[in-house]
Amino acid sequence: MYMQSRIYIDDLKNAISGTVNLRKLYHKSVLITGATGLIGSFAADMLLYADRTDNAEIGIYLLARDEKRLRERFASSQNEKRLHFVVQDVTKPLEKNVEVDYIIHAAGDGFPAAFREHPVETMTPALFGTYRLLQYAAQSAAQNAVKKFLYVSSGEVYGKISGTEHAFTEKECGYLDSMSVRSCYPMAKRCAETLCASFYAQYHVPVVVVRPSHTYGACTSVNDNRATVQFLRNAAAGEDIVLNSAGRQMRSYTYVADCVSGIFSVLLGGTDGEVYNIANAASRVTIAEFAAILARKARVDCVVKNPDENGRCEHTPFEYAVLDSSKLERLGWHGRYTIDRGIENMIRIKNPNAFL
Repeated sequence: MYMQSRIYIDDLKNAISGTVNLRKLYHKSVLITGATGLIGSFAADMLLYADRTDNAEIGIYLLARDEKRLRERFASSQNEKRLHFVVQDVTKPLEKNVEVDYIIHAAGDGFPAAFREHPVETMTPALFGTYRLLQYAAQSAAQNAVKKFLYVSSGEVYGKISGTEHAFTEKECGYLDSMSVRSCYPMAKRCAETLCASFYAQYHVPVVVVRPSHTYGACTSVNDNRATVQFLRNAAAGEDIVLNSAGRQMRSYTYVADCVSGIFSVLLGGTDGEVYNIANAASRVTIAEFAAILARKARVDCVVKNPDENGRCEHTPFEYAVLDSSKLERLGWHGRYTIDRGIENMIRIKNPNAFL
């Protein structure tokens, strides 16, 4: 579906050209977990496109639990000789004899319904999945196999930082309520980051961590119920966008093409044992402003309604989540998508007739 969109192909091209030192990945192999999610699936498509158009010869191993979803998502690419599906739970040891040069661990449910309905299973990919993959990387690193392990964390690890409205740097840390079920996601991410740092210190695994800001795009999973995803589904269907709050929370938003080019730039140029924010200074708006831009471009209305009980349980406790990407930019990376451009591309991919 997505590979038939000219806009999506242009996004892949931009992500490829926006990645610093991508050619270091040519003729190498990569394992991507969470391959059916927003970030993992775009990253896979980007590498597949590089293989097709530039003879990159990158071995691509995609790990996901649901084989049906995996095959549906990559239906147009299943005959690619360098594409391999690894169907298993990431919390289990790798079942296949997978030998790769790079690992990108992007598995995990990062949406509010998951936090409410299955918080335990929300935590396990970060806790046990990261441990299993780091174990594999430690064994491979001893044989000089894994060149870099990248963990996809989250801007939510910053928690609440009171009394400030500046963009958060990688050295800051705010409050998280460890006894709140809603903290299952950011607390697990924090723990996984420390696990990465520990494997680097003790076993010399070459790890890097990225903290993406709120990432949005068209290729979302069917279960994702984040606000931006619900806005997109409404707009693509020609329905009013519904806000379940005033939407005053300020956010760094990053279009998926920028997010993935940032991830690969860190994978290939980041310093071992370091963490990097991924954000775009040209994409800082409130949730309400994001919804308004999308509504305007899709020619629908934006309405505010009182949330139901589930909506109240899923409400984010973070009023301010703006990230400083200076450290990533010092690697040579720069975001290419303003909020207007990213939103327009997202709706055009989801609904090619949206602006006709």
